[in-house]
Amino acid sequence: MNTRPILASLAAATALSSIPHASAATTTIVLENDNLRAEIVPAWAGRLMSFGRKGGENVLWTQPEAADFGCYPSGTPMWKNVGGEKTWVGSQGAGWRAFAGIETGSAWPPPAWFDSIPMNVVESSPNHLVLRTAAHPGIRGWVVAMEREFTLEADVLVIRQRLIPEAIGDDGPTVLPDDDRRLWSVAQVPRPAFVMMRLIGECRHVKFGPLPAPDPDGVPGWSRLVISNSDKPGKICLDGDALAMPLADGSWFFIEQTAPERFLTSFAEPGRAMVYTSPDDFKPSVYAELEFAAYGPEAEQTLRLSLPRELP
Repeated sequence: MNTRPILASLAAATALSSIPHASAATTTIVLENDNLRAEIVPAWAGRLMSFGRKGGENVLWTQPEAADFGCYPSGTPMWKNVGGEKTWVGSQGAGWRAFAGIETGSAWPPPAWFDSIPMNVVESSPNHLVLRTAAHPGIRGWVVAMEREFTLEADVLVIRQRLIPEAIGDDGPTVLPDDDRRLWSVAQVPRPAFVMMRLIGECRHVKFGPLPAPDPDGVPGWSRLVISNSDKPGKICLDGDALAMPLADGSWFFIEQTAPERFLTSFAEPGRAMVYTSPDDFKPSVYAELEFAAYGPEAEQTLRLSLPRELP
C-alpha cells in the first residue's frame, strides 16, 4: 500500500493532464499487485476512485471536476457527485425525506455531509485496507457509522462493507425504522451499450423510466439489458447477484455480491441489484450505476470486482 496526493491520483484516474485546484492534503491510498490496481480516497467517504489492470485504464466513471472539490465537502453546502464506487447508506422517497428533515417536496440532492463522511484508516498493509467512520450526528440524531474493507487478491478486489450499530444520543431513536435502513454499493461507470445481469430467485424486473426489460442473450443464467439513448434517467431493479459491463478489449468489468441471507430480504425494493442510467444531456458526461443492496440496521455485504475475459 502507498499513498499520494489526490492531484496525482485523479490525473491518473481520469486521464487529465492537470487538475489545478486539488488539495495536497487529501491523499489516495493505492493497493496494487502484478495484475490489478485500486485507488481509494478515505476523505471522500472511502470511495474507490480507480480500478483496473495494472498499467491499464480506470473502468470507473469519475467526475472530471472532482479535484476542484479539494477536501470536499467540508463546509460545502451542496452535495456533489465525484464518481467512483462508494457506500450509500439510507433510503430515498418518504423515508429519506424524514431522515433529511424535509416535510414536503423533494429531498434530493441529499445533505452534503451524508455522502462524504471522512473515514479513518484502521488497518493497512500492501494489499489490505480497513476504513471506518466515527459516528456522525447527522440530522435529528440519525447516526451514520460504517466500515469499508478492501482486500486485493491475485485477480479480484474484494470490498466488504457493513453498518456499525451505534448509540443514537439525546434525540431518541433513529428517524428511519430498522427495516428502512439499507446499505448500497454504488459503482459509477461510463455508460455502456449494454449490461449483463445474472438472475436468481424469481427473476423479477421492475423498471422506472425508458430502459427496456432485459432479454435473454444465449448465455445460461444471464440476461442482457440494452442501454438505450434517452433524455430521461432510467432504473431497473432485479433479483440478481452479479452485473457485468463489456470493456473495449473484449473483457468484462464484473461485480458479484454475497451477503448473509438475513440482509437480502428487501422491505422496500423489488430486488437486490439495480442498474441506473443518466440521461443523454447529463453533464459533464453520461454514466451508469451498477448497484447492490443489503438491508437492516446491521447490514453487511461483500462485492468481488474483477476483469475476466469470459463471464463466469
